[in-house]
Amino acid sequence: MKRILSIATAVAVVLVVSLSVVLGFLGTSADETTTTSTAQAANFVQDVNTSQKISTAQNVPARQTRGFPKTAFAYAKMCEPELGVPPKVSLDKSVEIPLYVNGVQTYGNLGRSCDNPTFLGKDTVSGSTLQRYAGRTADGVPLPDVVWVSFGRNSSSSHKQVIGSVQMIGYNRKTGATAFFESSDRIGPWVTLDQKTLRMRGEMPWIDQPEEFNRAFITPGNIQCVQCHQNEPFITNSFINAAKIPGTRENVVPILDQDSPYYVIGGENWDMRTIHIKGNGCFDCHRVGMNTMTMFMENGWDPNEHMPPHDPGSLAGDLQELLAAWWKGPDNTPGAEWIIPPARGKDRQVVGKDYPYQAAFNRTATKDEKVDRKDVILKDQKEEVERLLQQLDDPRTRSAFEDWIQKHGVTADTLEKLRSIAEGDGTDEDTSHDKESKGHPRKDK
Repeated sequence: MKRILSIATAVAVVLVVSLSVVLGFLGTSADETTTTSTAQAANFVQDVNTSQKISTAQNVPARQTRGFPKTAFAYAKMCEPELGVPPKVSLDKSVEIPLYVNGVQTYGNLGRSCDNPTFLGKDTVSGSTLQRYAGRTADGVPLPDVVWVSFGRNSSSSHKQVIGSVQMIGYNRKTGATAFFESSDRIGPWVTLDQKTLRMRGEMPWIDQPEEFNRAFITPGNIQCVQCHQNEPFITNSFINAAKIPGTRENVVPILDQDSPYYVIGGENWDMRTIHIKGNGCFDCHRVGMNTMTMFMENGWDPNEHMPPHDPGSLAGDLQELLAAWWKGPDNTPGAEWIIPPARGKDRQVVGKDYPYQAAFNRTATKDEKVDRKDVILKDQKEEVERLLQQLDDPRTRSAFEDWIQKHGVTADTLEKLRSIAEGDGTDEDTSHDKESKGHPRKDK
């Protein structure tokens, strides 16, 4: 922490207050990983399997409430004792996420017809990138239990207008400590796109330039990243898992297991619950984030075509039991319960109706009531949205936003894009609206 503070003092800059929004992605394991030569994967952290004893304790552990600071640089200082320093993100050195049509790598806006779409309810566009980084201290000392992943998410169909974001997730495999950093959609000062492939290029500011780092990145603030990154920090599906460590068949994004510890630094009051059903095969390998899984399903993902990886469809009955528990609620399902993951050396725990951090996105439905995804969406933004819509000169763009908001509500991502276009940020405008369906920030974690 002192090291980061000394960097700030040396360059004598003032920390910039940032608005808070964070996006995201899920963790549904789909590919088995293989280890290869250390030389080929020298810049990446290798997976470490962890195992924790399951506890049925009913008491929620006391949490020290810290919350998030106003700037990304201050958040980096907060996270340093548990995660070291965030990486320097060079999109040129990261791994492009390949998109396939009938097994052939293809570029451009592929809509939803490619082999590995995002399942986020929007068009899938080429050019996004991933990179895994070994954890280290500010002095360069390796932190073997820490891994960082950066995700450059391209949402633009034109190389002339950059729309997208750059996200960082830091994770400590031993303690479960996790940090989420998200850029705004205004990444034009640092990011360009290749003309033919739309691949993201450029380098994001680092903590040695605190003012620029704060311009580029923001903290989660009031948006709970765990409404997407429910079961673990990293979201994986066929889109994400298409990116492999060069020269290997290992996914860039680590695949964790059902006993991997997990908590968010600064998010001590976040809803960390997931459903668990005793004897249900869906939980043999991982926890399940139902809010994210059902969103994927709403956008065309069929779990029975992918899970379990070694025998897709063989757990169809278990899946139906899980979906029933989600709609009815664990209290109305034999053998079902809410759990919170292991964290800070403590085992996972069962929690009940008195769990103090319940959030709307984890509200199950009754037989006659389906959870409205707008419950997890920004509420008090009607006047601003109406004002921004009136500022849009292009009627097609305005109509696209209106149709999207009517169907999905105002997500943090949608509001950020609307602000970016309506307020005339010339470097980042795009005539095609990035239809982010997440009632989640952005998050794919």
